[in-house]
Amino acid sequence: MKVKICGLMCPEDAAMCEDLGADALGFVHVPGRSRSLPLESISEMCSSLGSVTSRVLVCKPPTVDSSLAMLADSGADTLQLYSLEPDELLELRDHGVKVLRVVKPSDGEAERYASVVDALVFENGMPGTGAAYDYSSIPAGLRGRSFIAGGLTPENVHIARALKPYGVDVSSGVEVEFGRKDPEKVERFIRGCRS
Repeated sequence: MKVKICGLMCPEDAAMCEDLGADALGFVHVPGRSRSLPLESISEMCSSLGSVTSRVLVCKPPTVDSSLAMLADSGADTLQLYSLEPDELLELRDHGVKVLRVVKPSDGEAERYASVVDALVFENGMPGTGAAYDYSSIPAGLRGRSFIAGGLTPENVHIARALKPYGVDVSSGVEVEFGRKDPEKVERFIRGCRS
């Protein structure tokens, strides 16, 4: 099971999460979101990472062209999107871009996107709020191609793991204070995913 640590805000935390074995690191660029960073800051962090760690730009671009521009400016290798329609996501993939699409578990939109993305990211409630929900509400047939996100912590990640998703995605659940990751929580979270 893949582990994505999201909402990184400083190079020290990015390096720590990479050293502890995270498969992917997420950087938010969504105006108005509390962990949103300028693309220049994200680019600096991405350029400091090793070649094995995926760099995910979390964004909400209005068009395919703006998506490609944001990706290039950020230094990331994957887009995690809260926007764009299936045909636009296919166009991004035709450009060789890895695409994750955020969906809710219960409104049926997952099926619209499942065949046109590399993976789905299931999240409930307001984006980026870390709201927990009934993870078993994620359609069973889509779990193997999905990240479970929202409200995960070292204490409850076993619930998501039991559903056998492709991966899990955590942000505030491994923080010691807003915007700062706790090495002990990150280590316990990753161990809980792999043990």
